[in-house]
Amino acid sequence: MEIRITTEEDVYEPAADTELLVKSIRLRQGERVLEIGTGTGIIAIHCAKHGCRVTATDIVAEALELARENAQQNTVEVDLREGNMFEPVEGRFDVIIFNPPYLPTAPEDLTHSPLDKALDGGPDGTAVTIQFIEQLNQYLAHEGRAYIVVSSLQENGKIEDAMHRQHLVARRRGSEKFDFETISVLEVRRPPREAGPGGAGAV
Repeated sequence: MEIRITTEEDVYEPAADTELLVKSIRLRQGERVLEIGTGTGIIAIHCAKHGCRVTATDIVAEALELARENAQQNTVEVDLREGNMFEPVEGRFDVIIFNPPYLPTAPEDLTHSPLDKALDGGPDGTAVTIQFIEQLNQYLAHEGRAYIVVSSLQENGKIEDAMHRQHLVARRRGSEKFDFETISVLEVRRPPREAGPGGAGAV
């Protein structure tokens, strides 16, 4: 399914993690989908082309304008909203997708451009990922699932602990190894009812 995308210098350009996310997510027609941090809009457009009702957010106004242009040139409808994380939305979604900033970042690494919002994961790369996990239950439908990109460069024990505190379970849907890191896509759900809160498992 072809998607035509225009890119801009200050908006995160689709890369290997984007491609892995597209391959890993599972969609059903008519599902209500939320993408956090849409960037160019490529993931949101992919979901819309699969017949989903898509809402997408971004904290960077320039990214939203670019995503709007890209949705139009692919003739799909995406409800685009500006704001941080879940702030611009309400209700629950069947699928929630997030490719968070996961690079461990020191102050000297910052570019002081809009790209920092897409790349800066804090000192150990987990800051934004954990913030997402802590809010996920408020917006995920009971039988819903979330897809999130993680990296071996992050302190993954902290992510596992956050999942456990929120009574969530995760399994890897896809991974890709590079010279300096391995990136993976986790599918995150609530545990089966019979498992109870103690059923929360490791990532």
